[in-house]
Amino acid sequence: MRNKVFILLLLIVFSCQTKEKNQNKSSKTELDTIFENKFEHSLISRGDNFPDFDFTKDSMDLFLVSTHQNIPLSEFEDKTKFSKNKIAQIVSLLKSKNWLHIENGEPKPSVFIATEKEGNKLFELSIPIANEIVASIENELPRIKKQFEQTNISKKQDFKDWSFLILSNVLLDSWQIDNVEQEFLKKDQRPKRHGKNYYFSVMENNKNNREAFGIYGNQYAEKDGKSVSIYGNNRIGVKSSSIANLISKSDNLILKNIATIFKPKLINILNQYSDYSMKVYKETGYDKEITFDEFFIWWYHFIYTKATDIMNEKQMLEVPKSGNFEYILEE
Repeated sequence: MRNKVFILLLLIVFSCQTKEKNQNKSSKTELDTIFENKFEHSLISRGDNFPDFDFTKDSMDLFLVSTHQNIPLSEFEDKTKFSKNKIAQIVSLLKSKNWLHIENGEPKPSVFIATEKEGNKLFELSIPIANEIVASIENELPRIKKQFEQTNISKKQDFKDWSFLILSNVLLDSWQIDNVEQEFLKKDQRPKRHGKNYYFSVMENNKNNREAFGIYGNQYAEKDGKSVSIYGNNRIGVKSSSIANLISKSDNLILKNIATIFKPKLINILNQYSDYSMKVYKETGYDKEITFDEFFIWWYHFIYTKATDIMNEKQMLEVPKSGNFEYILEE
């Protein structure tokens, strides 16, 4: 489970409305909306690979969103009352962290940004790949259930109880994400940023009861030699307490084997849709800001979340009512 940590840094930014005269009305309204909206900051990392600066200071995260939205620097200056020198300092800092670059003389984010409209579109575009993944899992389901019967878990609990974790997290996310990076993206390291390696995103989320776009993710903490984890999309403010779901070392070997057997099928699907993925990358405009790897690793979260929701609709798995599955993994 150390291979992937999807950490939600819940830093919700508010600002009061301001109205300035003699400005372009549509652009100004768009900038006001950015400052009024809520954004989540998410990280894909392992070990001590974290940002080493406060990216919410001086509204730097919102500055990235505004550059993503092609809002002129002068309007950001007016909104924040920052001087040109202050804006230049922000640009310089973000560049030094590999969070921003200059494209045709204009600052552009080097991390993944998604507004609500963009996120909804990415979900829509993920459907063809998600459907292929679901069909492949459905075909493999009898074998997966048979392997589950070999676990100690199965002696006390049914597959249905663990279906969400196994078909979503084990097959597609935490037990599999490294394989997607290494065998599909052909990357052994995550993007280098100020001596650290991690992926980062800023995504709009105005829904208080779920994480951005309802994306499922895993977070964990080490406690007494065990990984106490929560997998789901409702982890905001949730702390693990008494957890009955235990994955022993021997059971984890079986889960790893389940993921390993499915890996070639998943990678094959992603390869079959590689041209389509590149088309989405270009048509959504992300090719003008970030690398394909940076784009795809986040879009993959949309893809497997859509696949999970489809499996839930088909009653192949059951998403907990809370949106979360808590478990302990023996290392």
